[in-house]
Amino acid sequence: MSKKLEEKQKRRQIEDEREAARKRAGRKRNFLTWGVVVVVASLVVVLIALEKDKESAPVGVDQTAAGCAEIETPEEMPTANHVDDGTTVQYSTTPPTSGDHWIDPAPSGFNPPSSVGDPPTERFVHNLEHGEIVFWYRPDAPQTVIDDLEGYFDNTTTAVAILGQPYEGVPSTYNFTMTAWGASQSCKEVSEDTINAFREQFQNKGPEQIGVPPFSAPE
Repeated sequence: MSKKLEEKQKRRQIEDEREAARKRAGRKRNFLTWGVVVVVASLVVVLIALEKDKESAPVGVDQTAAGCAEIETPEEMPTANHVDDGTTVQYSTTPPTSGDHWIDPAPSGFNPPSSVGDPPTERFVHNLEHGEIVFWYRPDAPQTVIDDLEGYFDNTTTAVAILGQPYEGVPSTYNFTMTAWGASQSCKEVSEDTINAFREQFQNKGPEQIGVPPFSAPE
């Protein structure tokens, strides 16, 4: 073999080895890149799953930890008339569960602690007459209770039928009372299951039916 041909073969061998090395390095880079992609994708899937679990988890504590009193069904007041706005009504229960009330009901939704007395109590009783549920909570209740109540309002699909109102007349030792027409239940902590059970029993059961939907707890 001539020296020229031998040198040519050596150069080709060197080039082949360099090309093989480049391919091995490329495969290694691709492997590392796909490994990073798989890890990141897995983390995204886990985070999405955790967020969905968080969103779907019941608000508040378990029923047994909520410290709720038994449901009360006080005798309804003798009249349930619409009276002029500004009229003061004396109710037989605190918070009220029936009786005369102002002509226009209050808007649904959750009112912050700073809105004590606004709207007045007489307006909320009209909501009860429609079959809505009112949550009266202490303005000085623990922030966790207020946050859980507001969180429940944010999560429910039928918030049009519930109202949250700061109220200084919540029975002592409790942080909030939920009322329907002719019924009430007081609790220390928020339990989504307890709230749902109360709503299933009393929502859409008021004496004046004006478009309030019945409630069925999600499965």
